[in-house]
Amino acid sequence: MITLTVLTRNLFGWGVTDDVVIVRELMVGAIFLPLAYVTADYSHITIEFLFKRLGKHAKLWMLAIGSLISLLILLPLVFSAWQGFFHAASSGAYFFGELELPEWPGRFAFFAGAALFIIRLSIILVADMRAAITGNTEYLVQRTDAEHDIIEEG
Repeated sequence: MITLTVLTRNLFGWGVTDDVVIVRELMVGAIFLPLAYVTADYSHITIEFLFKRLGKHAKLWMLAIGSLISLLILLPLVFSAWQGFFHAASSGAYFFGELELPEWPGRFAFFAGAALFIIRLSIILVADMRAAITGNTEYLVQRTDAEHDIIEEG
């Protein structure tokens, strides 16, 4: 969209109508919709220099507590996203511009991405808590890249 706008402005002297609004709304989907996939793949950025120094059982509890804290922090985000979507959809809110684009699609993408993220994080929390309570250290291989730790210790 940005490339198209730059090309049309430079070549023809006109740009894409409401391009800033369109790009902003597409960015919401591009950022929030993949969060559930990244969470399912355990691909978040992590700082491991302290984590690797912990024992296996402490690591299990650290993962469980981290998942719980993440979920508690993100629940208000999902609630707020729902309220934003509901308000935009029920009021018929739109962006001021030539196209008068409705606000609800972007608000829905934000809510859907956040909701899927919370659902996936809840599933991970249950698995983390189960592993921590049962002391299932084999779970560390699946949940982290700790396979080399288990090989070295075994």
